[in-house]
Amino acid sequence: MAKKAGTFGVMGSYSSFFSHHISTMEGGLISTDDEELHHILLSLRAHGWTRNLPKVNHVCSEKSEDPFKESFRFVLPGYNVRPLEMSGALGIEQVKKLPMLISERRKNAALLQASMKDHPRVLIQKEIGASSWFGFSLVIRPGVSLKRDELLSKLNSMGFEVRPIVAGNFAKNEVVKYFNCEISGELTNAEHIDRNGLFVGNHHYPIEDAINSLKNI
Repeated sequence: MAKKAGTFGVMGSYSSFFSHHISTMEGGLISTDDEELHHILLSLRAHGWTRNLPKVNHVCSEKSEDPFKESFRFVLPGYNVRPLEMSGALGIEQVKKLPMLISERRKNAALLQASMKDHPRVLIQKEIGASSWFGFSLVIRPGVSLKRDELLSKLNSMGFEVRPIVAGNFAKNEVVKYFNCEISGELTNAEHIDRNGLFVGNHHYPIEDAINSLKNI
């Protein structure tokens, strides 16, 4: 049975950057039903201090009664990523619009699928349930002579903003050296996507003209 993101697992993290489904211009949010993790996050988001924690908590056990001492008591190596009131106000209104934003994105995706499902040079993603369609992936078919640089140049000349497919072959990233992990065999499909794939954006307003332009690349 399908579940929505944020209703399973230990935590869920979400970006509300200005180009995403809902926007607070910058920032994001984390959801969890674990009280200890909640307390840790409250501390991490504000310099690692105890100021925003309840008196009895899972980070420092119990705070003193002295607000002066607790105002700059650091217990974790934290950050300064506290949300702004303005971002919160924007986000609350955006959440109200979310069902409409998703339904309109799905309409654009249906147009894309209808026009490009059998494209001779480019593969698109398939719908496997009820996606909210962040963007549209375009992957050059194996064996086709088209090069990604050519496709990228063509799309840019047509006014499309283009991004790499988010991870591609993530195992190629330098950051992997910091992880305790193993790579099993050859990552053939990930490598093909990494070398031959890209994203164009989707929106919550009609983009039929853009989709027709994609079809003719």
